[in-house]
Amino acid sequence: MGAARAVVFGGVMILPALLIGVVLFLILGGANEDWADWMWFPCYILPAAIILSASIYGWKTDIPVELE
Repeated sequence: MGAARAVVFGGVMILPALLIGVVLFLILGGANEDWADWMWFPCYILPAAIILSASIYGWKTDIPVELE
């Protein structure tokens, strides 16, 4: 059950993570420039970290179910 919960949590966080990355990219002025090394953080690292942390949270907060 923990793996399914982790996949669901990570899947649900894909859209918010990408939106946060795009907003941060625009705030930092990336739309007006060519590709630079600093763009790795808002475009790839931050969304991946958010999705990974949501998956880990879903895995760690699994509630054991007792079957009768």
